Amino acid sequence: MALTDLSRCSAASRHRGDPLAGSAPVASRWLLIEHQGPWAKKPLTTPPLTASLADEIERICASFGGKVLLVRRPGRRLPGEDPHSWFAIDTIRRTRVRGAWRTADDLREAAHALGMPLSGSDEDADPMVLVCTHATRDACCAVRGRPIAATLAKALPEEVWECTHLGGHRFAGTLLSLPDGACFGQLDPVNALAAVTAHRAGRTDARFLRGTTRWDPPVQAALAAVLAEHGPADLDDLVPGAADTDGDHTKVEVYGRGSLPARVIVDVVTQALPDAPLSCGDVPKAHVAHRATLRP
Repeated sequence: MALTDLSRCSAASRHRGDPLAGSAPVASRWLLIEHQGPWAKKPLTTPPLTASLADEIERICASFGGKVLLVRRPGRRLPGEDPHSWFAIDTIRRTRVRGAWRTADDLREAAHALGMPLSGSDEDADPMVLVCTHATRDACCAVRGRPIAATLAKALPEEVWECTHLGGHRFAGTLLSLPDGACFGQLDPVNALAAVTAHRAGRTDARFLRGTTRWDPPVQAALAAVLAEHGPADLDDLVPGAADTDGDHTKVEVYGRGSLPARVIVDVVTQALPDAPLSCGDVPKAHVAHRATLRP
């Protein structure tokens, strides 16, 4: 696959200049289920998982403001080395609960861990970098994501995982940083390592930031706009205040610390874009951009 082929969704999106900010998935908690794959297009139907179990797990996770991903370490495992771990992670408190699974009941228990067990946990979550390589959802995720995962794994071998769909195929390569929940896109093996390194050092680069997953899209876009104007800076130094929505317009208060302004008002307009294929081989579909403007 040629990375400049405009029939591929990620190349076409870059050519159109689709904005990244405000495109991150929305979840304050994440359930990660270790599964070597190969992953099905709908990942939670990958054997031995089933469609009915998938619906149940997703419903439980959603009730706690969470989403679920399948994850695996980069590289191939030998037969008989199937992983059976799971991690429940809170992006607000930066804590986790972890366990092992073999049966459907184990995975139901894991999904319920996003509730009270995670709320009561005081175990600090280890840093994790999840790179989408979900080929059966979109070829761009694999072709762009696998080299990124391999490169990052050399530099951060204990932190890097491949994962299933993070949304926004057209923004491949994409990755999710945990436990903070920062999501990045339009990455390649060179800028991905630079972006992760800078982010960890408190110098997040807004050019590749899709958003922080615990916030809704307009707030994601507002924070990214402040960061683009006044950063790079630590994402934790940006805190949203009131967000008032009227139709397609959202006024967001953003409070800053350190080198960032103490208070900024950001106007975010959710703008419909011309229909376009949002996944390789798909028909053109409606999509939006979140355009953010800082008030003087």
